[in-house]
Amino acid sequence: MKEIDLLKEAQRLWNSGDFYSAHEVLEDIWRLFPKEERLKRNCYQGLIRLAIAYNHYICGRKESSLRVLRMAYQQLKECGKVLECVDLEVLLKKVELNISTLEMGGEIKDFLSFDV
Repeated sequence: MKEIDLLKEAQRLWNSGDFYSAHEVLEDIWRLFPKEERLKRNCYQGLIRLAIAYNHYICGRKESSLRVLRMAYQQLKECGKVLECVDLEVLLKKVELNISTLEMGGEIKDFLSFDV
């Protein structure tokens, strides 16, 4: 499958709340790129971590979720236009809000949608 087709499948899974399966599909995309394409692989790894962070949260592991959200945020803010199919500006703003919410002891009420 092509990158865009896999991204659409990851989007479908993510937006249905199946973050674990979305992370698996994102890993399939990550594997499409050779090690020489380090930045692209790093950006997809950030999305993979983001899916895992939300999976941790829905499984009741808030501290793990917050830790992984922070890592994903740091990784994704370096991506710029590398992931052409993902609106990183919107994604990063929502991740910032989720991090702040968890840091203040709040609950994530609405998970960010993954739009391709």
